[in-house]
Amino acid sequence: MAYKKLWEGPSVDHQVFRLLSESNFKAYDRQRYPPVLEEGVAQNGLSIDDVLAVAQDFGLWAICQQGIFHADLRGLLKKRIEVDALIPYAEMTEMRVAPSGPHTRKLVINGSSSKKRAEIDFSAAEPERTIEGAAAHCERIARIMKSAWASAK
Repeated sequence: MAYKKLWEGPSVDHQVFRLLSESNFKAYDRQRYPPVLEEGVAQNGLSIDDVLAVAQDFGLWAICQQGIFHADLRGLLKKRIEVDALIPYAEMTEMRVAPSGPHTRKLVINGSSSKKRAEIDFSAAEPERTIEGAAAHCERIARIMKSAWASAK
């Protein structure tokens, strides 16, 4: 998919805007990542209505009704969107909140035989982010993911 600038024309998806505005994305990235989310949803055979929440950690993590996936905007001059495959809840055996630093947290998702499948870090490294805000967002994402995981069983 070719990189496109955000919020051009009448194709603004208000669901995407809501998901990004409720997330930990910086204002600059909220304008760059809607095509990434849309491409990730399309490549994984989902609809935007399947996405429950998104989080930023070296790209975009989408928490969906069926599982989670990671997607990112790559390339310095020639922009491209890279999308990882959906990790279904059926392949997850454990999800826990763990410390990622002295004051920050991360979600660790394990698969069979305790193999780590994914890790979403909620570090408060950006100037406009606070440690408390990052912790609250981590708890919110964990709550949403646990609820979706329980519904998928």
